[in-house]
Amino acid sequence: MSFSDLRSIGLKDAEIRVYEHLVENGEDLLSSIPEKLGMGAEATKSAVEELASIGAVEVKSGRVTPIAPKAFLQRYMKKQEVECDLRISEIRATVSRLQSTLEPLYAEKRLGMRMEELLQVIDGLPAMELETVKIISRANEEVCILAEEFSWYDKVREELLSALERKVVVRVILLVKDGKVEQRVNDMKQNGIEVRFSGREWRNTRFTIVDSKELIFLIWARKSDSSRIYYRPGYTKNPGLVSTFHDSFDLLWERAVRL
Repeated sequence: MSFSDLRSIGLKDAEIRVYEHLVENGEDLLSSIPEKLGMGAEATKSAVEELASIGAVEVKSGRVTPIAPKAFLQRYMKKQEVECDLRISEIRATVSRLQSTLEPLYAEKRLGMRMEELLQVIDGLPAMELETVKIISRANEEVCILAEEFSWYDKVREELLSALERKVVVRVILLVKDGKVEQRVNDMKQNGIEVRFSGREWRNTRFTIVDSKELIFLIWARKSDSSRIYYRPGYTKNPGLVSTFHDSFDLLWERAVRL
């Protein structure tokens, strides 16, 4: 290895000559360097400023002192790492932006539909409950609900009762039937809502279907320790997705126990 190898990190010949001179001879006056190296004053000044910017030399009171190669090269590497990280962050942001822009176009051309026509994301459980109220208010024929305890029953109760007044059939499948839900079940039955219990181990999803046309659903994921987390809820009017969930509901309904 020689001083010329410093070209690999971007140093120019003039900067390499100045740094080599300082390493071999120790600190020197800035004003003395041009004559000793046969360089112009401006070229020398420019080279020293560049070396100082990357931490290879220190300039104080007109004297230029070389920094140990290990120290300045480590500093140079850290600087490059930071710049690389920033560049990678910019690339990630650009890729994410391109992906969100181009993927829907690809899907539309490839599948013949836009992704938002297939599935719309709902931002969290509170928004899901609000959207559920909205689609129940549009029901004309049937409402199918699969819930665990139906703890959010009070939030949709008025819309369900209103749907019943419009002669809409309301069917609810619960996955729990202990004391916590007994009062809820009694209220639903008294108001004409059909309620059944499914004690079977079933897929980790909860949903509401309206008129076999609209679907709001939540898919759960189980970790290895059986703790439960939820993914963001979704809404769709896609006939294929709605019919798949509706078929699953009907199958579960047939096997469920009337409450």
